[in-house]
Amino acid sequence: MTKILLIIPYAGIREQLEWRASQVTDPEIQIESTHMYGTPPIEWAKQCDHDIIIARGITFQAIRKMLPDRYMVEIAMTGFDVASAVAYARRQYHPKRIAIVAHDPFLQQMSKFEELSGIPIDTYDVEDERKMEQAVEHARSQGADVFIGGLTLCQMCDKMGLNRVHIKSGPTAIEQAILTGENTARSINQERAKARLMQSVLDGSKDVLLALDRQGLVTALNNQARLHFQISISQDPIGCHVSQFYSREEEWRRCLDTGAEQENLEEFHGKLHLVNCKPILVDGKSSGVLITIQNAEKITETEKRIRKELTSKGLVAKYYFSNIIGKSEAMRNCVATAYKYSQVDSNVLLIGETGTGKELFAHSIHNARRRSREPFVAVNCAALPENLLESELFGYVEGAFSGAVKGGKTGLFELAHRGTIFLDEIGEMPITLQAKLLRVLQEREIRRLGDDRVIPIDVRVISATNIKMEEKIAAGQFRADLFYRLNLLDIHLPPLRERIEDIPEMVSYFISTFACNYSKPVPKISKEAGKMLTAYPWPGNGRELRNFCERLVVLNESGVISPSEIEALNLPISASKQPQQPQKDQQEELIRQLLGEHRMKRDELAKMLGISRTTLWRRTHSQNSK
Repeated sequence: MTKILLIIPYAGIREQLEWRASQVTDPEIQIESTHMYGTPPIEWAKQCDHDIIIARGITFQAIRKMLPDRYMVEIAMTGFDVASAVAYARRQYHPKRIAIVAHDPFLQQMSKFEELSGIPIDTYDVEDERKMEQAVEHARSQGADVFIGGLTLCQMCDKMGLNRVHIKSGPTAIEQAILTGENTARSINQERAKARLMQSVLDGSKDVLLALDRQGLVTALNNQARLHFQISISQDPIGCHVSQFYSREEEWRRCLDTGAEQENLEEFHGKLHLVNCKPILVDGKSSGVLITIQNAEKITETEKRIRKELTSKGLVAKYYFSNIIGKSEAMRNCVATAYKYSQVDSNVLLIGETGTGKELFAHSIHNARRRSREPFVAVNCAALPENLLESELFGYVEGAFSGAVKGGKTGLFELAHRGTIFLDEIGEMPITLQAKLLRVLQEREIRRLGDDRVIPIDVRVISATNIKMEEKIAAGQFRADLFYRLNLLDIHLPPLRERIEDIPEMVSYFISTFACNYSKPVPKISKEAGKMLTAYPWPGNGRELRNFCERLVVLNESGVISPSEIEALNLPISASKQPQQPQKDQQEELIRQLLGEHRMKRDELAKMLGISRTTLWRRTHSQNSK
């Protein structure tokens, strides 16, 4: 929709202007009106969000200078308007000399009016109040005894006690100005529709697309480009130089200079990509360049064969340290520590509340060293019953138990050979299985269920927990020797409420990601909405924030996320700051509120907290037993 502001120069014309504006029935054109004369204040210009402004005289000139990027339509003077004012001045004042002080190209033709009236007429083309005042003083010195112009001139003459006549805009000038504004609005709407269509085409592509002009300024890009170059949703890259986020200048410069397509392999975020630079031709001449970035399909035949086999089994780590979002000191320290741990093969224990990114760190540690091309196997120790978990971890031979698959089954430890196995929620592992796991870690060999031989394995173990293991050990629910074997190297991941400075960056990333996934424009976030997101404690941490951002993108239609949209989604608990409780008590209080007061289903709550329904049952059971 295009917004038009109609500035009414004087009260006597308001009814006529508003009636003519009401005749514009196009639903894509919105016309508003306001009364104003002279130069408007700077504050008004800063708040003005209209696409087209219709004004006249000095007000028109002042706004055109203050808002050079807006479409301006002038209510011009017609010959009839000026002739009417001159005739009135002659009848009313019988002047010896007339001065017309205004701004209009029509003033250059005043010699004809001078001949018809028989009175000398001086014209002064002015653009602001200062020049108008100078013109009045000069005209007085030349003997002018009547002044003709707009409302600003009339008020100036009234203060100085001078005779004056107001040039009023007739129906013809009004009709022409509003018709011009209406046609301009339709043209703007058509151009915007074309731009939206083109942007939809760009955003529908899974490749990174970036268009530059000959100076290297960005003229268009898609959501994938925003995500790839990690451009914040608060930043508008259009018109910015591409070097702000893409440093490889030689390829696209060569494309512009030679007019020939350029293609090469480059590494981004730890992966090889195919970068293509193609000239944009207009009338046979290169006017810019289109950069396309794709994931490389072929690196080496060996890489392709290994990745294809692992992908078919779902045994690939998907994340790298570059995917970890957060510039807070706490998160930077965690990433630095994790990278050091990745350079050795010792077991690592990740400790943190649900949703703090333990699996993300596990993937990154695996991908940072020599095991990155080997399998990465993840298993949730709380998601499976005890009997199934044992067979999943160690495998079994044919006939090992009733219902066993013919030919037996390879266990997850075997599948992870030479790679990494990630044991999530290790604290929920049944006590009977812990002794078997301890032996595997000590001897580096496994025995399938029902088999009489051992199989040597080379596996790095990364485990994770969101509970206090010391309490489990004290209660006799977890073996101390297994804990110390798993906890050779540990990382404590801070919850989101302890690193609120990371929230804006995470929100920007999640919103950009989901906008790409759903082929929608990336919405901006108002300052008030951003403050609300950082004030909320996020008990579900990054996972809860991610889910919340997905809902914001899906539901947003205006292109700007406002506080009302956040309030409409009803966060589960109050975001007001309260005294900190111990972690365990806080989690139990949260579960009680969500199940009791907010009547959330157990399946939904378990999904939000990132735990299994079995784990949730254990926690609620422990609360009831207190």
